Amino acid sequence: MKRTAIAVILCAATLGPAWAIDIDAFSGRFGVAVINNASGEGAPSPVVNTLGGSVVLPIFIKGFYLNLQPALDLYWTNYEWAVDRAVPTESERGGGNNAFVLGFIVDLPITATFRFNERIGGAAAIGPAFVLRAAFANDDGPDMDANLSSIVSYLWGSGRWFYPSASLRMDVYLQDNFTFAFGVRGSLPIFNLWTDSVSFFDESILHITMSMLVGLN
Repeated sequence: MKRTAIAVILCAATLGPAWAIDIDAFSGRFGVAVINNASGEGAPSPVVNTLGGSVVLPIFIKGFYLNLQPALDLYWTNYEWAVDRAVPTESERGGGNNAFVLGFIVDLPITATFRFNERIGGAAAIGPAFVLRAAFANDDGPDMDANLSSIVSYLWGSGRWFYPSASLRMDVYLQDNFTFAFGVRGSLPIFNLWTDSVSFFDESILHITMSMLVGLN
């Protein structure tokens, strides 16, 4: 038993470097996102601020044009409960029907990068994404607890957190290991295929970002 345990430990120590995550670059970014509200209830489609970042992970070898670029973006807005669904609302709404929603967009795309010349390049990406939302009471009306519970159940029910995404990005190479990027990403509410949504594109997200990529070469 001791010999087996020692062998396992030695194998883990030997293979450990192969399992290590090799990061080519990282970025910080900010932007705006438009959350489509096609329900006819609540407020018009909200435009929200976002803050986030990403890392570049090689798939095969360092410098290969295909890579993984996991990203996390944070946004915030308000929702209300409208009979049978949660919909965006104004932050000033009262009456025990206003939830502050903190959203985390987790994107896991496979990305193809390319260069046009020494200064300009770009990227195209597609992959699974997840919108994870936490809701908090933003009013003290008598129905707030019930409405908040309904909002949370709606946002987490029927797969409403699954948003496959596709994006395009333009890169401007400033100098070695520093790149300015402008990106556009669309997140598709595929869950509307099996829910009773009024429109397939209800709750879709259009996200525009500006970022700075820092290489680690």
